[in-house]
Amino acid sequence: MRVHRLRLSAFGPFADEISVDLDEVGRDGLFLLWGPTGAGKTTLLDAVVFALYGTVPGARGEEKRLRSDHAGEQTRTMVELELTLGGERLRVVRRPEQQRPKRRGAGWTTEQARLTVERATDAGWEGVSTRIDEGSEFLREQLGLSAEQFCQVVLLPQGDFARFLRAEPEDRARLLRTLFDVDRFARAEDWLVEQRGAARERLQGVRTRAGTLVSLVAQAADVPVPEELAPEAVGAGAGASVAAWVQRVRTESGRVLALVEARAEQAAAEAAGHECALAAARAEAERHQRRDRARAELARLEAEEAELTPLRTRLDAGRRAEPVRDALEAAGRAGAAARTAAATLEAARNDWARVAAGREADGLLARVLRDEAAEVRALLPELARADRLAGEAARAAELVGRLEERCAEGKAAAGGWAARIAEHETRVAAAAEAAALLPALTDEVGRRRAAVDAARSAGDLEPVVTADRAAADHARSAWLDAREHWGDLRARRFDGMAAELAANLADGVDCPVCGATEHPRPAGSAAAVVTREDEEAARVAVDEAEARHTLARSVLADHERELALLRARAGTEPVDVQQQCLADIDAERGRREREAADLDTARAALARLSTQRDTAAAALVADGEQLGRRRAELAAAEESLTAVRARLVAAQGDDRDLAARIRRLTTEAERCEALVDAHAAELRARAAAEEARATAAGRAGTAGFESPAAAFAALLDPADATRIGRLVEEHDRARLVVTATLAEPELADLGPRPDVEVLTARCRAATEVREGAVAELEAVRRRVARLDQLAGELTAVGVALDECRTVADQVTALADLATGRGSNRLRMRLQSFVLAARLEQVSEVASLRLLEMSDGRYTFLHSDAQGRNGARGGLALDVLDEYTGVRRPTKTLSGGESFMASLALALGLADVVTAESGGVRIDTLFVDEGFGTLDSRALDAVMDVLDDLRRGGRTVGVISHVEELRTRITSRLEVVPGRHGSRLAG
Repeated sequence: MRVHRLRLSAFGPFADEISVDLDEVGRDGLFLLWGPTGAGKTTLLDAVVFALYGTVPGARGEEKRLRSDHAGEQTRTMVELELTLGGERLRVVRRPEQQRPKRRGAGWTTEQARLTVERATDAGWEGVSTRIDEGSEFLREQLGLSAEQFCQVVLLPQGDFARFLRAEPEDRARLLRTLFDVDRFARAEDWLVEQRGAARERLQGVRTRAGTLVSLVAQAADVPVPEELAPEAVGAGAGASVAAWVQRVRTESGRVLALVEARAEQAAAEAAGHECALAAARAEAERHQRRDRARAELARLEAEEAELTPLRTRLDAGRRAEPVRDALEAAGRAGAAARTAAATLEAARNDWARVAAGREADGLLARVLRDEAAEVRALLPELARADRLAGEAARAAELVGRLEERCAEGKAAAGGWAARIAEHETRVAAAAEAAALLPALTDEVGRRRAAVDAARSAGDLEPVVTADRAAADHARSAWLDAREHWGDLRARRFDGMAAELAANLADGVDCPVCGATEHPRPAGSAAAVVTREDEEAARVAVDEAEARHTLARSVLADHERELALLRARAGTEPVDVQQQCLADIDAERGRREREAADLDTARAALARLSTQRDTAAAALVADGEQLGRRRAELAAAEESLTAVRARLVAAQGDDRDLAARIRRLTTEAERCEALVDAHAAELRARAAAEEARATAAGRAGTAGFESPAAAFAALLDPADATRIGRLVEEHDRARLVVTATLAEPELADLGPRPDVEVLTARCRAATEVREGAVAELEAVRRRVARLDQLAGELTAVGVALDECRTVADQVTALADLATGRGSNRLRMRLQSFVLAARLEQVSEVASLRLLEMSDGRYTFLHSDAQGRNGARGGLALDVLDEYTGVRRPTKTLSGGESFMASLALALGLADVVTAESGGVRIDTLFVDEGFGTLDSRALDAVMDVLDDLRRGGRTVGVISHVEELRTRITSRLEVVPGRHGSRLAG
């Protein structure tokens, strides 16, 4: 991962928009982000984290105050970051949720958070995602680091690692968990703990089941549970077995079962004897009751016989009259029909008399009237045809009038088409000519404008070139002066070298030249002594002057080449002449462009006009043809209408209209036919009535009746006949049944009545004794069966108890080992063991850099030993002091030593986390503060380590307010605080 560019606005202390080109600032691989405390140096790092993860590290992220208090209302809080991830250059733009003024009206509205991720392509920036969840997931997958890991690996916050260096093992474990993924080991611990609890629950469940079964055995056998077999003690250990006690209980229950079975058999035999005697007595008593009921029923039937005699006589007459019923009913119906036919005949005579007009009604007259009505009815469709022909004639006349008007208008308009088409053809020709000239005019305008722009740019660049040339000459003079000064200092230093050596001599110390310990005449110098630092500073000034001279010459050459190119493009004509020509040609091009713009419109208008002319001519011809057809149709319709109306007048006669004539003729025909039919029906009905009366009289005499009226009076209603017949039949059947019952042999000779109540009481007492014995036997049998079942269940529970105890012991041992208990002598949890391995890797990598920073004095040592008071071990971290050979706690290091150790630890942890995350390459690092605790020598060592970090193209940013770093790191980015917010210097 390499960060290229950062742009932010209204973020933290920065009120306005600022932009940082990290490629330019970090071109040497090392740059300084400098500024006083509180200026906002760390805010730039927060902006990087916010762009990638939507949050800021540490306590600053808990407040969620990202927007600058100095920013104006119209300035939006935004962070834009360009970086390279996975070989792709990406641009990330993120905005937090923020308040802004409403566009309409007063007040504020909430602007939702936004995230845009784009990738660079040959065609420009291509969108990857505009959704916060999708874009965040894409960045997380590309980075391979969580937000916490990124803050520790890329930002290297020195303060956090100083606390980590001195922290207790548990606190150190919390930080390591944010950097290394040990969730799967934590889940393994939790799973083992859950399995331990589940195994113990299963074991306790089986123990509870065993105790319950023991209690159930005692309850079933109705015996107490021995103290050694109490339910809460069953299954607690090897203990005593319950099998012998259960066997004793089952044996005793079997003996009781045999005794109860014998008593039940004896009671059953006694009850059976009493039941037989009671059944015989009840049968004898039932025979006495049947004889008494039969005698009483016979007396009742003999008393009812006198009441049934009239009913029997009436039933006999009704049965004789029933065969004559149909003849009597037929005679009645025939008489009623004859009377109805006579009344109908009289009504038909009256109706015909009102329309007869002296005519006699017969069938021939009716047919004549019907035929005449049919002839008139056949002419009814001619009425509708006459109406239709009248409407068609009116419509045809109207259409003929409209066609005549349209034809006249079309002939009048045909004369103006030629002039209008000629006008549009002239317009099209002018626009086409302008379109043909337009490309050449456009090219000429572009060429003229480029020449004018080049002439103006050349005029603006000439004073710049003159100034560059003077600057280059000045830089060359400064460079030559610096070289001359450096040469002079070198010569003076060589001249005063003896005096420089003599200044460092002391009595008793060997001379670096001759080795003597006495120095009687040390050399001196009358002039000022030139030191090595003076010479080195002069050399650096020469290099800087040379670099400025080279840069000035390069800038001058670039501007001279650009000026020559502009003069070649401008040509030799004066600028005012070129501008006038450009204005004239541009005006001509504009005029032609306006004319050419009308070409498509003119062509379309000409085409529409031609189409309209052709359409109008065709419509005029079609209207003329249609006018001739409509005139012929109008004449035919008027002729047909005249013929139809003549036929209808002839058929109407003296009546009001055809419908009235049809109704009159139909009514006369119907009344004539009704009179003829009524006369014939009356004759038939009178003859049928006479014949039906004669038949009824003959059949009534045959049935024994004096007249048909007597036979009709003897008829019974079917319901009454059924009711009387059922009463008589039921009485006769009941008398036969009673007589047959009294004649039965078993009722003829009966002894005295038995005492059933006494025998019932004896049987009931014997039955109660038998039922008690049977109930007792069933209870004992259930008890024995229950004991057999419980004994089998206890055997199975014993086997399950042994298995559960074995599994619980194994799972408990594993869970205790993973959670730092039991046989775990280090008292180290599984996830702590993994973190300890990671910490051991970190200490090995960090020791290499710590050795370099401390001149080989300190090395990190990782320890698995337990902490104070038996605290869990595995995360202890000490340093080995090579000067003394003693292992020391990290808390004993001085401030500068703690910074070097923290920085080494941070770099080592970054390397391990990077490898753990799949080998993600980190090409941009930031080291935040802590340099103020170092002396010059230690600072040199730390800077050497940072120099090593930038090898291979890596860029390292140092964040500090230490003034000395401004002289050591030439590439700087300075943050300047102010009353209205911070800004970048320069």
